[in-house]
Amino acid sequence: MLTKYHPRSSFKKKFTVVFIWLTALALTLLLIKTLREIEINFLWLTAPTLMALLVIAGILLRCKIARLFTLLTLYSLLLAPFVALGLLQESLSMDILFLYPLLFMLIMYVFSNQKAMDLFYIESKPFEHILLIILAVTINLLYITYLR
Repeated sequence: MLTKYHPRSSFKKKFTVVFIWLTALALTLLLIKTLREIEINFLWLTAPTLMALLVIAGILLRCKIARLFTLLTLYSLLLAPFVALGLLQESLSMDILFLYPLLFMLIMYVFSNQKAMDLFYIESKPFEHILLIILAVTINLLYITYLR
């Protein structure tokens, strides 16, 4: 069932649904940007592109697994500058220092509030985010260490 709200829904539910749709739009734009800029044979990109499209469709259709992959993707993207700062001693702009933690908290709130749990038909698990953050940091460490 498509993620949507009823006109008489609470503001919290409307905010959650709109943010989920905006997240799907942002992930779609990120996928398009990546496909346009990457210089790898298109055949090698078929499987990752299909997986990304399934995750985007999954959060719009309230799939629990797609929610986890979306959170992992967003955490990886948001934590990448901070992991690079720790490993490579790169400097960070003030925008990143202030904007990223706010986005991080907003994502955690929207994907874990009670309305989101009701939308995805799951129970609240507070430690779920800690495991996803640790996995995102590990992915970033491996990327920076071996592929950069």
